[in-house]
Amino acid sequence: MSFQILLINSGIVASLLLLYSIVVFLIARARHDNSVMDIAYGPAFFISTIGAAYLTGTSGPLLAAVIGGIGIWSLRLSTRIFRKNAGKPEDARYAKWREEWMKKGRTYFLMRSYVQVNLLQIVIILFVAMPAIIALSYPTAYSGIFLLAGSLVFLFGLLYEGIADWQLDQFIAGKKAGTEEADLMTRGLFKYSRRPNYFGETLIWWGLAITVLPLPFGYLALMSPLLITFIVTKVTGPMLEDAFLEKYPEKYQKYINTTSYLVPWFPKK
Repeated sequence: MSFQILLINSGIVASLLLLYSIVVFLIARARHDNSVMDIAYGPAFFISTIGAAYLTGTSGPLLAAVIGGIGIWSLRLSTRIFRKNAGKPEDARYAKWREEWMKKGRTYFLMRSYVQVNLLQIVIILFVAMPAIIALSYPTAYSGIFLLAGSLVFLFGLLYEGIADWQLDQFIAGKKAGTEEADLMTRGLFKYSRRPNYFGETLIWWGLAITVLPLPFGYLALMSPLLITFIVTKVTGPMLEDAFLEKYPEKYQKYINTTSYLVPWFPKK
């Protein structure tokens, strides 16, 4: 019965995510812009989990902490991406896919767009949201020590990611204004790792996983930070690394040789 509760709540969250993905897909079609999903990514976590809590009538300190934390994280992320994309055409990645997929016809483009841009991310979100699903399933079986420890890790990660993003945004703004001469952002938190914002992101999900670790099947929550860590180290990270190496081969290779990729550490001389 205990595991059945987890399955039922996973199904509720999955159903809400599926409905959400269809709405986002329709908005993207109306705007002719698949990068809408980038803005919708963060809120998908909050809307699906808070919706599941409402439908099941579940509440409690643990659930409030986990879903509340996800809400704060999603608001910051979606707001930043919205401001970054405002007034700009479709992101170059999606524009490239659009050009390639349209060669096989509009029907193929629509199917491929939904599956790859919307549905795939929704599946990932379902697994990453596992800490919230577990908190939703067993809201009263929490440990105060684990809740405190996980919350501290979460808050540190949120702060670290926020500072890194702010430093990067300031650098980019300086480049656009012509007041920044450096080609690469290598100061501030970027002095100690090449992807400090990714490091903060992983800590956010490690913290949420820790809060539910003592709960029944709490170990399943570890798939959340493990999946995020895999994505930022094996998928999105390498794509950015290759792009920078292509644009600044010597400078970025030197940055690679002297600076940790993810976990902050003192730069090598």
